[in-house]
Amino acid sequence: MTPYGNAHRFFLRTVASQGVISVEDAQKLLDNCNSDEEITVKDVVKAVNDEIKPYQQEIKIATDEFTNDEVVVFLSLGYDDATKSQNVFSATELEYFRILLEQIMTTESRQVSGIHAMNLVSKMKSSFTKSDAEKLLGTWCRMRYLDKDQDNYALGVRAIHEFEGYLHQNMPDSIEECCLCKRIVFRGYNCPGCPMAIHTRCLRRYLEKVNKWPCCKIDFFENQLESMTERSSRLAQSETQQLDTSNRSDDATELDPTQNTELTQDVEMSQDVIPEISQRVTRKRKRT
Repeated sequence: MTPYGNAHRFFLRTVASQGVISVEDAQKLLDNCNSDEEITVKDVVKAVNDEIKPYQQEIKIATDEFTNDEVVVFLSLGYDDATKSQNVFSATELEYFRILLEQIMTTESRQVSGIHAMNLVSKMKSSFTKSDAEKLLGTWCRMRYLDKDQDNYALGVRAIHEFEGYLHQNMPDSIEECCLCKRIVFRGYNCPGCPMAIHTRCLRRYLEKVNKWPCCKIDFFENQLESMTERSSRLAQSETQQLDTSNRSDDATELDPTQNTELTQDVEMSQDVIPEISQRVTRKRKRT
């Protein structure tokens, strides 16, 4: 094996900066920077991991469930002793990601619509707007923590491997194993005939041989997958509307004009409206 050197460092910097690259591109990268001796991605990944393990980081060769390509993924596996959670993001960002993660993992299609993803800020304890959420969703897509398929968000290859331990530890009831390969289903569906889960890639491979669901053997139709996605979206939208209605009800109670009439004669009420999270923050300002 080639001693750890400049080629390994360059490989590490490239993968860490991009988050995810294909194995094919990774091999080209090594060929260009180390023309004197043949070196494989697998060998370099092993050598790099030996160096970065103390920093709770890892490079992993995995299959991207979205594209079905073999990829090289940079993972940050650091855990904070207080929260027992991944420590790359801020506390507020991580709170949003946890809520989003749970929503994705508990839907039939393992994905949520863009509108629902942004409306999840109403479930947060921290102050976070839809605009903040929209920017963060874009960032997470670029970092491959999320994948966007049309207007739906699903977990990306980086989140699948980086947060697997977190899910086992903190959301054991939200994870299901594939009825074929027995691994956690991050990208897949629940059979419409029984509650069993299955990876999208495992289902597609199975359907090449038999046009039935592999768990209970009912007939498979393509529109079943579309119906699951639409049903999940409708349920999520209904839940969000209920949350917004509850928030507006609370606001109306707080701002009842029949209350505190004497107080309004002495102080002027100024309202900072935050429409993104359907909340009103009322502050008192003395007259000058």
